[in-house]
Amino acid sequence: MNDTIHLKKYLKKRSIHKVGKPHKQIQRNNYKFFIVIPCYNEFEYIFDTLESINIQDQNLLNNTLVVVIINHSIDDASAIKENNSKTYSELIKKEYIFNFIAIDCFSNKNELPNQLAGVGYARKIGLDFCLNYALDDKSIFCSLDADTLVDKNYLNIIDCQFNSNNVNAAVINFKHQKSNNPIIEEGIRKYELLLKSIAQKIEDTGSPYGYVSMGSTIVCNMKSYIACGGMNTKKATEDFYFLQSLAKYTRIYKIKDLLVFPSSRNENRVYLGTGFRMDEYSKNKAFKNLDFSNYSYNEIKKINNIIDQSWMLNNQDIIKKLNQELDSRSIAFLNKKDIDNMLYKFKNNAKNKSQFKLFFNQWFDALSIMQFLKYLN
Repeated sequence: MNDTIHLKKYLKKRSIHKVGKPHKQIQRNNYKFFIVIPCYNEFEYIFDTLESINIQDQNLLNNTLVVVIINHSIDDASAIKENNSKTYSELIKKEYIFNFIAIDCFSNKNELPNQLAGVGYARKIGLDFCLNYALDDKSIFCSLDADTLVDKNYLNIIDCQFNSNNVNAAVINFKHQKSNNPIIEEGIRKYELLLKSIAQKIEDTGSPYGYVSMGSTIVCNMKSYIACGGMNTKKATEDFYFLQSLAKYTRIYKIKDLLVFPSSRNENRVYLGTGFRMDEYSKNKAFKNLDFSNYSYNEIKKINNIIDQSWMLNNQDIIKKLNQELDSRSIAFLNKKDIDNMLYKFKNNAKNKSQFKLFFNQWFDALSIMQFLKYLN
């Protein structure tokens, strides 16, 4: 693959151009690290986040550009607009060890259209902006949130892991900040334990989608960012869909060190986000649609095992094996997804076992797995 051609193609067809206004011009185009932070109504939090970046290894910070996308929609409340304006005014006066850019997506001429505005679109603006200033296709793009703190070894460990383990994309281990509200504190510990448990159980089935989808923990190199089509622009769950796209292209590596500390506040701003879940726990002392039986995970494991061991058989024999080993609900789900037809396509296009499994996993993806788990529960 010619990476320059690939980049040009992405910039032409998929990149977001000329959205927002950087507060200054960047004088170099050879950064190794980028930290991209969407900022929406975050005056109370963003500066703590930036201070936690400011204590990283000096040598790594010399090669780091931090991109803060201060954004809101045309129809957002005046209080949010004032908060963003205040954040921008304060931020551009700051001096840090690292170089940073504040992208204005909030002022009269630059605020975002209602139909586009959201965390996914803001992330994409920032990440796409970085493409023109990267050293090469191994430059590392870190996705962070404006209310999230990072460990002092954040960049150092990311650098080491990507270099020594030939990593293209990763998720970083996390622990939410302590909440002063006892109910929220109880809820956030249960929630993060649940997220990690679900991820581990999915990984144990043999699926490549066994990771926690959280925007502030995602890291990838430029090559994989471009190859998977860039950041998803959904208003919510953008991290889930972006990671799914990455996982279809490359392995998602898990950095086990605790390096990312998201906020535990229960501001209900994004559907299915942490705030949404904390609000849900405060009201119900439970999380809806996240309690999956071990039996359902075992059904996924059976499916993956059959695909692994029987891929060379003809369609009828694979279907027969699935019918023999799975329960009727699992078969009903697979039939709804037209598995017979899909297996036929995989058989026609796969040259070997590895390719056949790749096609299957691209079809039975993270979304399909979550739908399957909910269907069986």
